[in-house]
Amino acid sequence: MTSDLEFRLIGGATPDGEIRLRDLAALTEALQEVSLRIGRDSINATGRGRTKHFMEELTELRLSHITAGSTRLLLSRGPIDKLDIPINEQQLVDDRFWELIAAIGEDTRPDWVGDLIAESAAKLVAALKNAAPEVEVRAPGRSLLHISAEKIHSETWVGPRTQVTSEMSAAGRLEKVDLRTHDFRIRDDAGNAVDLKRVEDDQVAARLVGTWVIARGHGIVDRSGNLVALDAAQLDAVEDPAAPYAARPSVSLESILATAAGPDLTGGLRLSDDEFAAFLEAARS
Repeated sequence: MTSDLEFRLIGGATPDGEIRLRDLAALTEALQEVSLRIGRDSINATGRGRTKHFMEELTELRLSHITAGSTRLLLSRGPIDKLDIPINEQQLVDDRFWELIAAIGEDTRPDWVGDLIAESAAKLVAALKNAAPEVEVRAPGRSLLHISAEKIHSETWVGPRTQVTSEMSAAGRLEKVDLRTHDFRIRDDAGNAVDLKRVEDDQVAARLVGTWVIARGHGIVDRSGNLVALDAAQLDAVEDPAAPYAARPSVSLESILATAAGPDLTGGLRLSDDEFAAFLEAARS
């Protein structure tokens, strides 16, 4: 028994009925990974050990059509004309898969979603955001799901590799501005980048692109405690820390050498007669 899915990509960068190959690859890879990990988690949770082949058949996704009307991706999932897979197990996987897609649209992580599934969900979120600003998902017998790219965030699905902390700040040059997703990025002179999520007053903040800013928001750090992102970020302009040095007049190497003192011919190391004799003896040996 197979299940049908339709992903309608609305407002993408390509003509109706078309999709960039890189977007298609990222989207289908993330969907397949989500399906497989949900299948493993759901079936193993029931206490039934299943083979790799069984799990692949149960969770396999296939692209059947790409049609116009925006761009519609028609997918089939599950085994083809197989009678040896219990219907109740497939129904369990289908329900969990649909619940996860709905949760992505609501930008919430269900309690049952483990770290591996969450990692795959974060990939799917990124793929959806890149593919189109709006996505509709349909399946027979289920309510229409609507996903808005600007309202979903990969950090919602972040596992133990990162954690959200209290309010933090970071300074750097504002180098990325995306008014559609409200995601910005700053980078300091050492090359350290910090992503800025859901930037407040983004229209005003966008005018600061290319300048130094200080960003404040809820810190997101990696396992080592390094700041990687700020959520609900606020931006303020600050002076470039290199500006005072850049304003100083430069001095050429020739000028430095011309004013530098030369060697002192009358100075140097003073040795006694015995020390000088010892030095000559050492030099001859």
